[in-house]
Amino acid sequence: MASTSSAPDHYEYDVFLSFRGKDTRNSFTDHLYKALVQAGIRTFRDDNEIHEGQELKAKIKRSIRKSSTSIIVFSENFANSRWCLDELSLILRQKSKGDHFVLPVFYGVDPSDVRNHRGSFTVEAKEGAEGMKWTEVNVKRWKAALTEVADLKGMIVLGYETTFIQNIVERIYFELRLKFNSIPTGLTGIKTRTKVINSWLRYEQPGSPVLSICGMGGSGKTTLAKHIYYSNKQHFEGSSFLEGVEKQHDGLLGVQTQLLRDISGNNNMYISNVYEGALQIEKAMRMNRLLIVFDDIDDKDKLSALFGTKVLHTQSKIIITTRLLNIDTWSGSISWKCHVHNIELLNRHESMEVLSCHAFGSKTPMEGFEEHAVRLAHYCGGNPLAFKVLGSSLSDTTQDQWTRNDMIDAWRSRVDSLNSLEGDIDHKIQEVLQKSFESLPCDSQKELFLHIACLFVGEYASHVERILENDYHAKSGMMTLTNRCLLTVSSDGLRLVVHKLLQDMSRKIVRNESRDPAKHSRVWRHDEYLIVC
Repeated sequence: MASTSSAPDHYEYDVFLSFRGKDTRNSFTDHLYKALVQAGIRTFRDDNEIHEGQELKAKIKRSIRKSSTSIIVFSENFANSRWCLDELSLILRQKSKGDHFVLPVFYGVDPSDVRNHRGSFTVEAKEGAEGMKWTEVNVKRWKAALTEVADLKGMIVLGYETTFIQNIVERIYFELRLKFNSIPTGLTGIKTRTKVINSWLRYEQPGSPVLSICGMGGSGKTTLAKHIYYSNKQHFEGSSFLEGVEKQHDGLLGVQTQLLRDISGNNNMYISNVYEGALQIEKAMRMNRLLIVFDDIDDKDKLSALFGTKVLHTQSKIIITTRLLNIDTWSGSISWKCHVHNIELLNRHESMEVLSCHAFGSKTPMEGFEEHAVRLAHYCGGNPLAFKVLGSSLSDTTQDQWTRNDMIDAWRSRVDSLNSLEGDIDHKIQEVLQKSFESLPCDSQKELFLHIACLFVGEYASHVERILENDYHAKSGMMTLTNRCLLTVSSDGLRLVVHKLLQDMSRKIVRNESRDPAKHSRVWRHDEYLIVC
């Protein structure tokens, strides 16, 4: 599974929220703002009233330009404020550029009054100092803006306010998703890989709130989790995606703080210690239906510290991405049942499609590259990261025949080097895969893995256990390697299998020990063996 496109990054906000402060700041608009933020929608709201005699602040103008959409809350006294009318004009001007969605929300007012400038929406020129800005020119511009915005497809506040606000959030979320959103696009095989998880998300009975997505490095765990998260978070009362938990510089306290800020919408949230944070999170999960993703977490103590150990009856959902297969055994530390979802690597058809997208910008290989693309796909072994890195590095979009012939030769050379016994793996792939190796708890397990990957792939597991047991405690060590997605066994359960990328990673570790083969801890090439002997 891999994405072939990315979302635009020139917006600072998803939504600019325009409203008349005196009417709705401490009521409807405040509730709407909180709901948007809890849904993960980046929302700008001016927290300060604009005083008489002031111009629209530069911050307001810039925020409108830097927002993807705008929500305009029309309340009883909206048109009595020239600042609100100026905001409206700027928002519509941004809309005219073709890349800004506008949602009018009519709170206690009739859209026809806005359209026809009736009642409190009667806008007229004023005389004297008080009407310095209420000139004929400005009034004409404001009236045109009111008529234009009232003709847009808006929403009239009816019924229960909380339900209506949720409808606004879902409408905005839908529009953002249509434009770009954060959902990874161009994903091959995503439907089959999300079916089971989406079914689990819809199951609202308490008692099974945790699901882990497991797999080797680069297998698409984070990409799958992001797709699930951004496709479903609008159905929850709050959400948080915490990426790279193991890399967080601020430790557990920083992770807890970010989580609580995300689900509360309060960026000033402060907690003094991890225990307090766990209590706050437990309380939030009891009171609200939350969607929380912890990306890249391999330590059960961290998980129990984040959430505490109490049994909670909650409809919240927690997704964890990890390289560990036995995470279901962690349930004792957090007192919750954990569902394990072992991510599938790409099949042969999906592999060729993803590789071609990154290398050629199409779903099939360019003419003349077919044989080398097949060999490269086989080398990558269904690992999405490898397709992205290697496909992009070998990408060729030129149609010039002479250049393409050179590129075909370059492909042949690169694929030959990858399939050699050198362990010539790309450093970006090496860096990701080596995290699993470095995280092994014992040096003996690291040595065992290097031994197996360099020398014993395809051998009978029982034979390898017998040979390496005394030196490396192979029986228990192989269980650890299997749990960390570094080692598997063949379908008949007899022979050891290591992914080609992991094998090359191991060989590169050994070759980096010295430039002299005689000083390597392991030798697997026949020519080097002769030199050493």
